[in-house]
Amino acid sequence: MAGGLSCFQILFGNNPNTNDITNNNNQPIIPPSTCIYHKPPPGVTPKDYSDNTSVFGKILNGDLPSGPYHETSELYSFRDKSPHAKLHALVIPKRYIQNVYSLTPTKEDVALIQDMRQLGLDLLEEQQPRALEEEDYILCFHIPPFNSVDHLHLHVLAPASEMGFVYRYGKYNSGTRWCIGDLEVIERLEGGMVAVPYARPF
Repeated sequence: MAGGLSCFQILFGNNPNTNDITNNNNQPIIPPSTCIYHKPPPGVTPKDYSDNTSVFGKILNGDLPSGPYHETSELYSFRDKSPHAKLHALVIPKRYIQNVYSLTPTKEDVALIQDMRQLGLDLLEEQQPRALEEEDYILCFHIPPFNSVDHLHLHVLAPASEMGFVYRYGKYNSGTRWCIGDLEVIERLEGGMVAVPYARPF
């Protein structure tokens, strides 16, 4: 459709070309589209991931490649292989936690989700500072059975206003049966509740 967006673009958005995404200064802001095999950076002790048979466990173990952003002793962040926003990163704990139902209202798990949130905000500040300033972003977890990988992961998406309708108001819409925001998870855990206000589906 000349001079405007097609219905497909409105619904699903444009597929971001990971080689062309730039920040407000027109500088490349995401890792190259080529992926690498994970090795802990200097000062980060390697861990044993043999109990984690998920795709993310294989990434952490260096068996599958990923496009890394940042890494700490407890967390790893990398590019989503099928991005639905200019910035679409995943933040995962290195400790194997299957999903949000596995979280407990303990200081350890509250601190973990807070750290995951902070790493997500750090990514936004680095990659999409305008979206961070304008709160034009999404930080969320998918709720089983609507999660794609059985390893807890936080989605970091921005700018939300440029996402396709289906993804912004559908797949990544917090407050639905399939998706919950990071702040709600933290609030529930701090209040002594389980992370998700729904019973396990199975």
